[in-house]
Amino acid sequence: MLNNRFSTVASLLLCVLPAVAADSVLAVDRGLPQSNLNNASGSARSNVRWAGDNQGFVGDDFTIGAPGERWVIDSIRTWAVPGYSSTTAARLSDFFQDVRLYLGTSADVTPVATALLTEGTDEISNPNIRIADATNNGALLYDDFGTSLRIWQIDFSNLNIAVRGGAKTRFGVWGMGRPIEGQDGKSHMWFTHSSNAALSGNRQDGADGVMLVFDGAGRADGTLRAEDKDWDKPADLNIQVFAHRIGAPAPTPAKSAQ
Repeated sequence: MLNNRFSTVASLLLCVLPAVAADSVLAVDRGLPQSNLNNASGSARSNVRWAGDNQGFVGDDFTIGAPGERWVIDSIRTWAVPGYSSTTAARLSDFFQDVRLYLGTSADVTPVATALLTEGTDEISNPNIRIADATNNGALLYDDFGTSLRIWQIDFSNLNIAVRGGAKTRFGVWGMGRPIEGQDGKSHMWFTHSSNAALSGNRQDGADGVMLVFDGAGRADGTLRAEDKDWDKPADLNIQVFAHRIGAPAPTPAKSAQ
């Protein structure tokens, strides 16, 4: 089910709140790597992309805050790297019909933000989802066996999803691929950007070297360790989570005098 091109609805225990707080902070920073990029870095290469097949996708998890705290996720940022040696995408919509963000606090995940993409244009049906070419903002092109590919940054905003501090939240981003011209029955695969934490040269919050696999319905379908699947070192999906804290931990009861 998995590809490395270096190549029941989930019970979320989440609630929807009315607005994004002004005190939103970068609560999880596992952004794009800044060091040891591409094949020029040899065995120290930090960046790699991952995909499932057309029936599923690769995800990961993150943790915000500490036990006893309550947080609200305002927005989430991830990165996709579509394309192959023979075909590259001028727009994400050239390859994909839609884009979906999945979240969950149990084994499975469910879509919490979706948008349709209009082929050949930059039109997105959901104003709370923004797609940008990260390479226009200084990110290096991704080296896929000598082919340079664009990295697409995807921002999901106005999520307003409450989570428990210290608890893991599972996530995944996936888009339904358009048919590949001249290849009957095949469609474009969604690749999510990841990196090795030790070699990335920046913060990689919560990186543990274990990614997650989901089927097309968002059901848990096992784990993925990069070093066991076509790569030579651990990796985690890159993500940034912006959130704000609400309330405060309950006070610890005072001990009675003896």
